[in-house]
Order: sequence, then C-alpha cells, then structure tokens
Amino acid sequence: MHHTLFILAQAAPAEPPEGIYDIIVPEAERPLWPLFVYLAIALLLIAGLVWLVLFLLKSRDPLTQPGSPAQSARRELDSIERRRDELTPNAYALAVSEVLKDYLAGRFQDRVRYETTEEFLARLSGAGTRLPPAAQQALQEFLLSAEEVKFGHRANAASLCQPLLLQARQLVDQCETSVATNPKPS
Repeated sequence: MHHTLFILAQAAPAEPPEGIYDIIVPEAERPLWPLFVYLAIALLLIAGLVWLVLFLLKSRDPLTQPGSPAQSARRELDSIERRRDELTPNAYALAVSEVLKDYLAGRFQDRVRYETTEEFLARLSGAGTRLPPAAQQALQEFLLSAEEVKFGHRANAASLCQPLLLQARQLVDQCETSVATNPKPS
C-alpha cells in the first residue's frame, strides 16, 4: 500500500475536464493620445526651463559680475582705501596705479600694464590704444599725477593720494560707461 501511494504522488497533474478553459476577457486597447499629451507637456516644460536658463544667462550684466575687471578693480580700490593709513604715499600711489593698469589690461586687452608711463604716453601720441578717447586723456592725467606722487618726493604727497583714488574710480566708471554705450568687440 505504501508503494501505491508513492506512485500516485508521482503521477502527472490531472488535466482539467473537457470544456473548462481559462477565460480571458479581451480589454480595449489603451488610447495613445494621453501618452502624446504627457510627452507634449514634458517637452514644453523642458523648453521652458532651457529658455529660462538662457534668459538668465543672457540678462546677467557682465560689467557687474564679481569676476569682471571693473568689479575686481573696485574691490581692490576699496581695499587700498581701507589700508590708506598703513601705506606710504609712494606705495599708495603705486598700488592705485597697478590696480588701474590691471583693469585697463583686462578690460581692453591693452598693454599699458607692461609699459612705463613714458612708454604709454609715447604710444598714445603715436600708435594709439584700444582705450576710449575720453578715458585716454583721464588716464594721461592720472598717470602724470601718480608719477608725481611716486617720484616727486613732495612734502604734500600724502594729500595728493586721495585725489588719485578718486581719479582711478572715475576712470573705471568712465570706461565702463563708454563700453556700455558703445559696445565694440575688444
């Protein structure tokens, strides 16, 4: 008997009786229009985000960005003004002059940074420069005043330092205004 049960247990599963089958109810196919609607909405959102990013990048004013030459020059001039009491008139005039030259070299790709005042003035009267014409005259006046403070050994050199800083600020502002009103590739 034990042996018979074992054979019955190993037998294949019984087939369902004749006529009983799994009934599959046919479903209507899903329409494709919701998929197209979702896809269109997603594309519109992506296009809107791309437009927003491009708009924000385009609307940023490159003249006031923290890395712009004008902003860097203004920060440096502020730093020099804060350290005014620590600097000798010669060092003060040299620092202001260096900041202004760095600005002009960065803004206009002009080699004034690597020239002496005499070389710059000679080039300005002969070959010219990329600087705006109004800024050229102001730069000449600034450089001559700075040279007088640096090398003139005048008793009132300390009193001439503050106007140098003011001239440098005005020159940066004048150049930025000139660039904003007359944008030319530099």
